[in-house]
Amino acid sequence: MTLAEFHARIVESVPDMPRQVALAARYVVDHPDDVPLISMRDLAARAGVSPATLLRFSQALGFNGWADLRALHVSHLRQTPVPYTERATRALSCDGVEALVAESFKAYRANLDHTEWANPPEVFARAAAHLVRAERVFISAFMSCRGPGMSFAYLCRMLRNNVTLLGAEATALGVDLALLRPSDAVLSINFDPYGHEIDQIARAIETRGATLICLSDSRLTSLTPLAAETLIFPVDGPSFFPSIVAAQALVEALIAAVLTELGPEATARIGQIERALYDSGTYASLNKRDA
Repeated sequence: MTLAEFHARIVESVPDMPRQVALAARYVVDHPDDVPLISMRDLAARAGVSPATLLRFSQALGFNGWADLRALHVSHLRQTPVPYTERATRALSCDGVEALVAESFKAYRANLDHTEWANPPEVFARAAAHLVRAERVFISAFMSCRGPGMSFAYLCRMLRNNVTLLGAEATALGVDLALLRPSDAVLSINFDPYGHEIDQIARAIETRGATLICLSDSRLTSLTPLAAETLIFPVDGPSFFPSIVAAQALVEALIAAVLTELGPEATARIGQIERALYDSGTYASLNKRDA
């Protein structure tokens, strides 16, 4: 069994798992590097479950015990690039602003390394193809995810028509979702703790049949089983609030994939928009000097 097959089995099984076992499942899926690198007892503490729960979880997935599940992750870790191993090293404490800033940037780099590892190029290509084929693209990004969502909306409008940021107009989210069609695509950006909108999006996708692309911190949310593609980003950092650096990187990489999928037509459109922005005075030209 590969790690990808193991994760697919978890996603399929988690709805029927007891709550504590499901907590263990989510942690193992979202932190695969912890499994081979820390003890079963420490991993259980981080997941908020007992070591016995980890044992029950491994047996529920068809392993004889935790050692067999760990062996799968050890085998996978040996095949991964060095940055994936290096990001497992984290500072235990910070002393003063200088140390906190240094640890912040270390966490951002680790998050970016993890994001690159967790999302192969072919996933970007498939997600971009869905977005390009869609008649309309709706972006669901609320609260702290609003920034990456607005970036995607702004950049995607430079490449194609009919791109809407949900919640930006004077209509309720429920109204916008009620108008979804099977030919539409929804890009959802979210991380734990999830806003109530995530359940509204899930119901709308199930009811309306639109294509869903997820950018999330976990493969085990109410949305990801409905997604055509899921791209993962971690939110680790020493500050009081989760980091969205990796989410923003995912957005920019996905836009690059959309540009590639659209080809020369999109390049010509960008040139036309850029000229219009300069001609209208929206962009200041450095070649012009005030008299």
